[in-house]
Amino acid sequence: MAQILDPQPVGPSVPDWTPPARPSRTPIEGIYVRIEPLSVKEHGDELFEAFSKDPEGRNWTYRSDGPFAGRDDFLAWLVSIEKDETRIFFAYRDLATGTAEGMGAFMAIAPASGSMEVGFIMFSPQMQRTRAATEAMYLKMKWAFEAGYRRYEWTCHSMNAASMAAALRFGFSFEAVFRKATVNKGRNRSTSIFACLDSEWPGLKAAFETWLQPSNFSADGRQKSSLSNLTRPLLRPMETPLPDPETSPYRNRFGQPLGPAVANWVAPPRPERRTLAGTYCSLEPLDRRHGRELFAALSADREGRTWTYMPNGPFDDYESYDVWLQDAAASPDPLQFAIVVDGKPLGTASFLRINPASGSIEVGYITYSPALQRTRAATETMYLMMKWAFDAGYRRYEWKCNALNAPSCAAARRLGFTYEGTFRQMMVVKGHNRDSAWFSITDAEWPAIREAMESWLAPENFDGDGNQRLSLSDLTAQRVSPT
Repeated sequence: MAQILDPQPVGPSVPDWTPPARPSRTPIEGIYVRIEPLSVKEHGDELFEAFSKDPEGRNWTYRSDGPFAGRDDFLAWLVSIEKDETRIFFAYRDLATGTAEGMGAFMAIAPASGSMEVGFIMFSPQMQRTRAATEAMYLKMKWAFEAGYRRYEWTCHSMNAASMAAALRFGFSFEAVFRKATVNKGRNRSTSIFACLDSEWPGLKAAFETWLQPSNFSADGRQKSSLSNLTRPLLRPMETPLPDPETSPYRNRFGQPLGPAVANWVAPPRPERRTLAGTYCSLEPLDRRHGRELFAALSADREGRTWTYMPNGPFDDYESYDVWLQDAAASPDPLQFAIVVDGKPLGTASFLRINPASGSIEVGYITYSPALQRTRAATETMYLMMKWAFDAGYRRYEWKCNALNAPSCAAARRLGFTYEGTFRQMMVVKGHNRDSAWFSITDAEWPAIREAMESWLAPENFDGDGNQRLSLSDLTAQRVSPT
């Protein structure tokens, strides 16, 4: 393969990267708290009594579940999550009282990426604002980084001011807001994303351990130094302002801010393996019959620049490409399409992270051959996929890419996507760190973006030589309000 004369930026190498182990269901012992694998038999009644000290159910407002009608419903819910393989739930036993007073989970566990999330954090009124509650967060974070995870996440409802304040107090840096991330109890939920990195952990560990020292508390239990003051200097500066729940006009009976109601919400269908036809191209479900022509088209990029930011490729021969193609063609998510122009496949694109329950879907794995790049067919491909998603009822359409991939970031903005934030140390790709830039379009923005794209794609927007009269960037900028 020819030497690349114009090097593309990539993240720093991650030498000797070995994915960490998944967390196991083993106890973690602290000074003030013991973290125990959730057991309905051992913890169910204690947790029900602990959470019943919030009789109005205020603590459940921003949760996907609860409040529950009674003990039986609560225990049935615990049974449903006790053996969850995707999320590992724990009970928090306050060593001062000897009872389980809270719970939480490791979730979004991705060892291959070195990323995991702490979530479903629920403290009883008795455990809130105690050393035991803070130590529970410290012990789980300590386990994650000592196990070899590189990124530790905290996500919450963007109207949940208390949770966002807690994330900052614990040393999580704010990264992004996912707009219209899901529908929660009949209302829109945008999600705020925070993270700590392994490089930040030593400073945060020292801050936690300083705060947790008995000497940091007076005889009557008052802290001398606040954890917020200890962690604040370690936080990464915010790229965008933290959401302000006080601006929300929607409130529940407790006065807690909420998102707007989503009337008659029905989850959209999953995309099917069927052709999407346009004027300049068609998107056919990827099939092995596309293989040789696709490989030939993509091989026109002799340096392999197309593959720099992709998790796979470049492929040295058709046989290795065919192995990838067979797996890709059989996958329901990502759901891959061949982009066919004048009867020839010239690239691929896919729907992925398909989440009908949340009304969210992503476009990705976009691989354009040199013959497809910067053509009307390339743009129409994105239009056809976007149109299908919003016509089907999706509320959020995502684009993510390596944050160093300037052409992909520029393409997202040209197509009308709004930048939401950068996920630091999101994964390791080809031995290098990858920070991921996230963009989205919401259903409320789609009509204006659709109009812009259709105006650009119209034949009258091009002169006799095929040159555009109006750029798509100008058309989307006119119709999409900056955020």
